[in-house]
Amino acid sequence: MTRDHLHRRAVRRPTGPSMELPADFRAFHELHRKAYVHRAETILNNRADAEEAVDTAFEQLARCWPRVLRMENPAAFAWAVMKNRALDLARARRRRPYVLEAAAFEAVALRDAVDPIGQFEESLSLCQAVRDLPERQQDVIILLYFRGYSPAETALHLGITAAGVRSIARSARRALHQALDCKGIADDLAH
Repeated sequence: MTRDHLHRRAVRRPTGPSMELPADFRAFHELHRKAYVHRAETILNNRADAEEAVDTAFEQLARCWPRVLRMENPAAFAWAVMKNRALDLARARRRRPYVLEAAAFEAVALRDAVDPIGQFEESLSLCQAVRDLPERQQDVIILLYFRGYSPAETALHLGITAAGVRSIARSARRALHQALDCKGIADDLAH
């Protein structure tokens, strides 16, 4: 679904065909869409489905945009809407949420591995350990380490502070260390 298509669909529902979306909504959409698609893709393991889920989330947000703006934390609310739409689509397509793009992760990890089988086992262990993290820790780990967002960018998308992102990342790395019982795997996330 293209942004123009989203614009037409979102405008038609909340405000009527002749009105424009508010500039602040368009800016919010532009700022967050890429990160939302990245996270939805880790849930759905399919780019087209991720874009569909994100576009549906933005349509929902457009319909109640003035109310969203009055909320204490619009970014956190929008992030939750996006994740719910991605999970709804996963259920509708009878898929278990994927959480991580394991195949892509494994391909990168195995590319230069001295012991590809050992590296593959470690990759699977890491993917499972991240899947087992609490939801907020998953979000932070995926955006920071698997998608390469900075702490400030991650904070912006999640609707929390950069200090909060760093704190959550520390807790997640500790949990990964414990879950993996292998400091070397989780240490890779620290760099």
